[in-house]
Formats: sequence, C-alpha cells, structure tokens
Amino acid sequence: MNSAPGGMNSTSADTNSAHADANSAPGGLSSAPGDVRSALAALVPPADVASAFRSHGWWRTDTFATDLRRAAARFPRRAAIVQHRTHRPAGRRTTTLDYGQLDLYVDRFAAALASLGVRAGDPVAYQLPNRWETAALFLACLRLGAVAVPVLPTVRARGLRRVLEATQARICVVPEVWDGYAHAEALAESAAELPWLRHRVVAGGADAPGVPRPAGAVDFDAYFLRTPHERGPHGRRSVSPDDRAADRICLMVTVMGTGGSFRTVCHTANTLYATISTQDDRTGPGRRAGEVFYSALPLTSLASLLYTVCWPLAVGGTGVHEDVWTPGGCLDLMDAARVDQAYASPAHWAEVLATQRRRPRALDSLRLVLSGGRTGTADHLLAELPDALGASVRVVWGAPELGMGTLTRGDIPAEREGASDGMPLTGLEVSPLPGRGEPSAGASALRVRGPHVCLATWRHGDPAPVATWGASGGWLDTGDLARPDGLGGIQVTGRAGTRTGALFMVPVDLVERDLLAHPGVAEVAVVGHTDQELGERPCAVVVPAVEEAPPSLLELRGHLTALGTGEASLPTRLELVGSLPRDELGAVRRDWLRSWLERLRPGQPRTVPTGT
Repeated sequence: MNSAPGGMNSTSADTNSAHADANSAPGGLSSAPGDVRSALAALVPPADVASAFRSHGWWRTDTFATDLRRAAARFPRRAAIVQHRTHRPAGRRTTTLDYGQLDLYVDRFAAALASLGVRAGDPVAYQLPNRWETAALFLACLRLGAVAVPVLPTVRARGLRRVLEATQARICVVPEVWDGYAHAEALAESAAELPWLRHRVVAGGADAPGVPRPAGAVDFDAYFLRTPHERGPHGRRSVSPDDRAADRICLMVTVMGTGGSFRTVCHTANTLYATISTQDDRTGPGRRAGEVFYSALPLTSLASLLYTVCWPLAVGGTGVHEDVWTPGGCLDLMDAARVDQAYASPAHWAEVLATQRRRPRALDSLRLVLSGGRTGTADHLLAELPDALGASVRVVWGAPELGMGTLTRGDIPAEREGASDGMPLTGLEVSPLPGRGEPSAGASALRVRGPHVCLATWRHGDPAPVATWGASGGWLDTGDLARPDGLGGIQVTGRAGTRTGALFMVPVDLVERDLLAHPGVAEVAVVGHTDQELGERPCAVVVPAVEEAPPSLLELRGHLTALGTGEASLPTRLELVGSLPRDELGAVRRDWLRSWLERLRPGQPRTVPTGT
C-alpha cells in the first residue's frame, strides 16, 4: 500500500460550472447542549415496523461495520478501497487498501475518537475529499455508535458553522487546505461561536505546502493515522450484542429545504441498507459478490457514501474514489481498477462522453452506468452512452431522504427513454401510484414510504425532529413533483420547492438575498433551466435598478463570490426583464419563469415572461 495511513427586452448569457454548493447547510436546531444527542437517542422505529422489514430481509441486525469485520476475517487481502490522489507524485497516486488494513484503521480511528471524548450518540462532523480516510471515519463512527455528519468539501465557513450549530458536533475534521480554500483557518475562526465543539482536527494536504496550521488543532495524520490507539485503553473492547444498533441514528445529512429553510435528514444503518437489500433486478446494480463500484460524486454526499462504501461492504466488493474529478481521470481510473458499475450525475457523464470520444478507453469490465439522482438525464446521453462506454445505462431518481428510490429497467422502448425515472425499488411505496398505460398528464407531490426512508427530519428552527413513523404513518413528502410514466414507474416533473442544481442543490433564497445587495439589481428570481449537456442549472432573472445600465452575468457572479457563495451556487445564465410575474398574493410565479426559460433559445428575441 502506498502511504496509507486524503417590459424590456432581455439579454442572455451562459457559463458552466460543476462544483459543489458552498452554502447548503442549516442553522442551529436547538439551543441547549445535549439537546441533539438526546433527541437522536430517542429516535427508533416502531417495533412492528422494524419486525416487518426484517421479515422481508430489507432490514437486519448487522451494520456495515459488521460487514467490514466479517470481510476482514474471510478475505483480508481483498481490495476494499482503491483511491487516486491527484496531488501526489506520478507513480504514487493510486493507493489500494485491503480489508485487513481498512478494518485495522477503522478500529484505530474509533479508538482515537473515543480518546477525544466521543461516546455513543455524539455527532462527529468531517469535511474531507474523496479519500479512504473519509470512508474509514464514517465506519469508525458506526463502530463506536457515534453519529456521522458528513459535509461537502466546497461548503465554506458560513455553511460549515451552521451545520455544526445544527448538529452540535463534538468534533470536526477538516483538511488544512483544499481546492485553494483554507478550511482549517476558517474553522478556527468560527470555533468561538461553537460551544459544543470540543476538538478541531486538521488533516494535512499536499496542494498547499507551507500553509501554517492554526493553533489548538489536533493533527489528524499524527493522532489518527500514526498513533496505534487500538492497542491502548480505548481500543477494541468487548461490547454486549445490541440487536437495535442498526436501528439507531448513525448519519445526519444536511439538505436544503423550501421557503428558505434548511434541515437535516437522520438515517440509520438499516435505512441505508434497504437501498441495497431491495435490489431484485439482476441486470441492475444488484448484489453481485465482489463487484467494483465507482462514483464521481463527493464521498461526503449520501449517494456516494451508499454506492462506494456501504454497497461494496455489503457484497465484499471494492469502492473506487478519486479526490479531484476530471473526465479523463475518471475513465483511466475505471479502466485501471476494473470497475463493474459506476454512478454519476448527467453533468459528469456528458463530460465523460466527450472525453471518451476523443480518446476511447476499453472499459472491458464495465457493465452498468447509473445516471440521475436529483436531476433528469438528457435523451442524447441515454442514446449515446451505451455505445461509447460499452455498458448498459439506467436512470435513477433519489433523494437525501431515502437514497436511491427508483430505477429504470432495461426494457424501456427507445422512443420512451427519458420519459421515465424508473420504477420504485422493492418495498418502497410511492404516491402518485405508478401504473401501466398512458402516462398521466398531471403531476402531484411525490411522497414515499418504506424501509429506505429516513427515520426523521429536523428542520432549522424546530425544537425537535419529526419522526417519519409518527403522525404521518411513515409517509414522507420529498418536495418533488411526479406523475405516473405509463411504464409502471414515475416521471419526476419538478424538484423540491425552489431548489435547483445538477450536481448539488443551490440555496436559492440565500443567492437571491445576496443578489439584491448588488446596486444594479432591483428584483431577482433564481430558477432552474435545463442545459442539454449539464442538466439543471441556476438562472438569475433580474429586473435592473437602472434599465440603461444593467449588470452583467460576470459582474453578478463576482459579487456573489465576494460574499462567499460557492461556485455551484453561482448563476450560469442571466435574463434581464422589466418585471417579474407574480400571483395574486404577490409571490413570484416560478413555474411561469421556468416555462419561459425553457422556450427561450440563444439569439432569439426576448419577451416579457407571462403565464401564457
């Protein structure tokens, strides 16, 4: 292993970006120390629900930490993780961690957390790139009984502070510097406002050598990687069997809400496992022993955590990661690591397709490509990817509240591709109810119930979480809109509330507020528009303060960047209008704006957006 133990006419402009949302984080959820920990401890599924799901094999008593221990005993030298680290010298960029090594380091990390005062139920935040250490931290939390709080690497100081306030995380692990941003310094500056934060842990980085580390931080490399805590008093201990461990909250994922709110989604090991256990299509992702999985998404996103950590562990397979994504690097890594199946957003696959055409790779082992998540996949991608990559392509719909929710089958007629987001996984109930026949013309709220659905959600400002199996009887509104596709599945027609974005959700209310601070903006609405190559992107529809001197897209992007907005939240398109369409209550008609934007094409004359 290499170094293992990282009413006027408007004008239009467009740019493209593919980075993570910088501010998709909630504010504090409670005000007294221990409130979050106590509330999470009280969240367990009803006994009859858990019993029913176990009887179907969808839930179990084991966790993914158990899977790791079992695999390490059975085939300790089998590859558990393959990772590519871009900033290392050539020849040392790819590291393979086998199951025996991963199990040892998970024990070490769990003991290190325990030595820093973390106990069962304590939230532990980490904001790290796609490295094996990130996966090991999640598993260490699971082994210790702590609650993992992953944070996207592109979240900046304001967003991270709100995540830490919301979750009352006891420890936060960040890179010293990543992608040019001084994470450790930003965390140090926020620490005084975070009374529950006991320790700041900083992992070194090779992309900015010589950057001074803030005082008072724990050195991750020295304390977690190189100190054998597993041999000390906090090492592996005899723990009484706990048949409810898989039913306790182990993960808190931050998502954008509607109307300017934020919330965290609370998952158990079993709600995560249900995405895997309910796979009954053998030509889909399935549960084939020993398969190799790749995802282009951040390892601190739920999708990538499920697909490249949990899934491989459940089948004794291998997860493949790269810390800096490029389409060429993705293709080379999938080829070298003999990847069997890969998941990415349509924006990623569009870049991969263009790169593969320029310099094809064989990809002999690749059998399945999954595309989708929170955005639709363009028809041309569905038509061209199979030949370019030599693999079957399936569309998925998912959400932070349930992981993977629907999956297209391999028998969709070519003329109907793109008209379906798939059929619900086994055990998942959805409303509207899918059916066969003609697709429905109308859309309604997309609600879900089943073993995949998170145990609770916790909205910013609320004193306590809302249990999924409470008054709603297990039904959860995803915020999306859908209709039956006529093929036995659903077609998602609208994304949650005002949210938009392809790779990451954009905090629309925050972006609009910051745009209104620009002197050239009188009114603004940020809505999604469909880019045929990159999926859904944010567009700023602006009423200029001075009609004769409107702001430019470049100017507005610079203004937002100066206020700390992340790259993926920056508008990639600008439309200038004389007024915004509003309803009888004065609310902006975003549905009208979306429809208007979809009808516009570059170079065409602009008209005032109306409801006609």
